[in-house]
Amino acid sequence: MKNTINLQNLKNILFTKGLLTILMLTPGVAAATNSHHSVPNIKTTHYAIPNDAYYVSPDGKNTNTGRTPDSPWSVAKALADAPSGATIVFRGGVYRNVEANLTKRLTLQAYPNEKPWIKGSIIVDDWVKEGNIWRKDNWEHSFPFEGQRQAIDPKYPLAGHRDMVFINNVALKQVDSKSKVVPGTFYVDAANKKLYIGSNPIGNTVEATAKKTGFNIIQNGGDSVIRGLGITHYADNAIYIRRPNVTLENNTLTWNGITGALVTQSDAVLRGNNISYNGHKGISGVYAHRMLLENNIISHNNIENFAQHWAAAGVKTIWTDGLVWRGNLVEHNNSIGLWIDESTTDSTVVNNVVRYNKNNGISMEISHKAIIASNVIYENAPAGILILNSSGARLYNNTLARNQANFLIKETPRNNTKLHEIAKGITWITRNTVVKNNILWSNAKGTPFFAPSCELREPSKNMIPVADYNAYYRQSATQTRNLFIWGIGGSECFNTFRTLSAFASTTGLESNGVEITNTNDPFFVNAQADDFRLKAGSPAIGRGEPLPADVANAIGVASGRAVDLGAVQSQVFFAH
Repeated sequence: MKNTINLQNLKNILFTKGLLTILMLTPGVAAATNSHHSVPNIKTTHYAIPNDAYYVSPDGKNTNTGRTPDSPWSVAKALADAPSGATIVFRGGVYRNVEANLTKRLTLQAYPNEKPWIKGSIIVDDWVKEGNIWRKDNWEHSFPFEGQRQAIDPKYPLAGHRDMVFINNVALKQVDSKSKVVPGTFYVDAANKKLYIGSNPIGNTVEATAKKTGFNIIQNGGDSVIRGLGITHYADNAIYIRRPNVTLENNTLTWNGITGALVTQSDAVLRGNNISYNGHKGISGVYAHRMLLENNIISHNNIENFAQHWAAAGVKTIWTDGLVWRGNLVEHNNSIGLWIDESTTDSTVVNNVVRYNKNNGISMEISHKAIIASNVIYENAPAGILILNSSGARLYNNTLARNQANFLIKETPRNNTKLHEIAKGITWITRNTVVKNNILWSNAKGTPFFAPSCELREPSKNMIPVADYNAYYRQSATQTRNLFIWGIGGSECFNTFRTLSAFASTTGLESNGVEITNTNDPFFVNAQADDFRLKAGSPAIGRGEPLPADVANAIGVASGRAVDLGAVQSQVFFAH
């Protein structure tokens, strides 16, 4: 079974030794795709079909046999009548009016080489022209705000209204009154059951959201598999996982009002999916213990502009133990890229490419114990990696470049009061952060290592007792003036260090660190063009301290021997 991601205008990044295959956009393409005109493709899949499979199609009939490709059932008939453990094969085309509960173990998969779209929208016609706008009467669908007020950015008050309208696959923008309707916008008058649009619908396909969630996995639906499907236009979630051991593989979950996948049970596996352009988050996990995210594209989420500080993210989990996120491409999210939050423990975040997100690349907040290693993280702001009120973060072999701060490590007075969590070490106090073997590459956007202590006026060394074998590169000492911002203690909570040697002599850290200031980058083949392979003769080659066994195992290399600095280059090949 292939887990490669096959999208147009993408090139391979190959993580060898069988550990990882993901794809990156070619330089310049990513920015061009960040528009409301983007509809990701469904991947072509070739899953084997068992002899006892059931078949469905958009025009399937309940009077058919459902047992051959040419005699398919409706989706509702198949979900009701197929026994537990059955495989249901979706023929290509567009399915509507699907809002289904999976109450038994099923495999839902695409027919080989075909691309089924499951849409929570309906086609809207019978428009009435009213001046310069168009009106649909007897409109029965409305999805007003139902969430937490803190999730709404005051600049975007309609973010939580989950109505969506598309003309020829282009999303219109929702406005809050009929008087504001202009081309490219729509308004739902729920009280009078009317839908207004400002763009001419004549001769075009207008689709509007009519359903909340595509597949809701409940009751005995654990161990189900959904693969090769496209699920879009739902007001809330493409898929809501409420039972354990569910696998989502090679799906396209896009343009849903809240999330692509909401996971509230253990042992979910999400592999090879494209989860993009969703309203709030790509993936949300709550008590999603041992969630595995592997080789997914997670991009352009929070398209509705929810408040970034509250919950918007490419991926966010809370109260989750043992998550593993590896080999994902996380980019262009209007939010934090990967967010470990609220008492999440024992996390492993490795071998990801995290770039061009409008907030932190990776955030670990009020959580405990994590391996964050061998990631390539660039062009995120304010930080490449944030550690905030979290203990036991181990940051090894990351390549961080052109983030406003490559590392941002802080503590605030927000400490845990739950005694049963504190007993497990989940204190919400920043302690025992280990920072080793990383490359911090700067081009004057900020301070590479930012760890002040002015909130509590304690020594930053309380937060970060170990930092060594890291490399610091800047093109000019006048452009990147400070390599470190650090608290010595008391009123000296925001000390600046312009050189590694000054920092090392004051703190006793980084005795094996490397600092290079030169207009010619000696580390990478072409960092400005996003090519972070180590060049021949790079000072990072073989310079790293041998890895602890669990970190080495998480990355996929042997422990006990020297490694390169940065994302482990023996595994990473960038094809441009």
